[in-house]
Amino acid sequence: MNWSDGERPTVVGGIILAGLFLTIYVFLISSLWDFSTLRGFDGRPIAIDFSNFWSASKLTLLGKPILAYNINELHEVQRQSLGTQHQYLSGFYYPPVFLLTILPLGLMPYLLSLSVWLGVGLLLYMIVLSRISHHPIILPIILLFPGIYQNFSFGQNAFYSGLILGGGLLLLDSSPLMAGFLMGFLCYKPQFILLILIALIVGSYWKTLIAFLATSLFLLLASIIAFGLEVWIAYFKFMSLPMKLLETGQADWSIMPTFFAATLSAGFGVKAAYLVQGVVMLVVLSGVVWVWMRNANLALRGSALTLGLLLFTPYAFTYELALLALPLCWLWEEGRLRGRLPGELILLSCGWLMPFAMPFVWNWVNFLQGKLQIGPVVLLALFFLVLVKASIGQNRPVGKIWPKAEKA
Repeated sequence: MNWSDGERPTVVGGIILAGLFLTIYVFLISSLWDFSTLRGFDGRPIAIDFSNFWSASKLTLLGKPILAYNINELHEVQRQSLGTQHQYLSGFYYPPVFLLTILPLGLMPYLLSLSVWLGVGLLLYMIVLSRISHHPIILPIILLFPGIYQNFSFGQNAFYSGLILGGGLLLLDSSPLMAGFLMGFLCYKPQFILLILIALIVGSYWKTLIAFLATSLFLLLASIIAFGLEVWIAYFKFMSLPMKLLETGQADWSIMPTFFAATLSAGFGVKAAYLVQGVVMLVVLSGVVWVWMRNANLALRGSALTLGLLLFTPYAFTYELALLALPLCWLWEEGRLRGRLPGELILLSCGWLMPFAMPFVWNWVNFLQGKLQIGPVVLLALFFLVLVKASIGQNRPVGKIWPKAEKA
């Protein structure tokens, strides 16, 4: 492998850091999960959020999809099938279109289903990331990125969100219809739709926009035909619960990288949290529009949109930070090929470490009247890095989609 003198220390440091975190991850998984009983140390199912997907699939296959939006029924499936218990209000908070895609999960035993879900998702996501950065050390570092581990430990769907979003963006210029078709599957994340639509509109990606809307509408109609309109009604009634849990502190603020949670963590009230989140949403919306209207290169457009999606929502947990691998890869590669700003590598390193450090800082550091939530601060700093890089003209196009890396 041919590494420049400037890259060699980064490679060596990356290998050491990756080895350290791999050791930590193995220790954490082995201490938190008991594969013989499929339970964690607290009695709940291993990969707690996946257990909700699996149980919702089981109920749907039994012809009772509406019960997926009943926490008691969902947990009863887990008690009967896995012998586990719940101590908090974990539920299935996704629209019925997601039920269509996860139906096969309930056909398999829990551990096999979990392995397929995580293994296939991670493999496909890593393929997308490999198309962004071609440096020999970046994939091992990203594979051990704490955001990847968090999604793995929860059994969540961020690998598939990253596959859909990253793959769609990579196909945007070469295959706009395919990009829109792929990105349309993100309709299972309603909080993502608005910002994606605005980015496609201001970027004049009309074919992609039409394909995006057509795919989303098709999935919506298919779910109504398959499950009935009453399941959608149950979903909309159920969706008031997550924000209530967030507002009242029943959601774990220490692992929520949003300004809404950060404001509540600092000791302010719900009204202040909505005000701060609203200001951040306006800033993010303006920034995404500005970057996409300037026709910046893919690395900057993709990074702005992905970071914007993470900042835009008031309700997100640490597993969503698996998506942060996309802008980290894009910004790493963009800086390697075109040069980095002062302190850029430090900021990228903070982004890499943040999902792991976030709950520790929250628990150990007092801030104002409460606790310090660093997650959204780091995300916003990375977002402003993208804006600065776009403003100083580091946005010339690089080859075609799926480009080979240029020599530094």
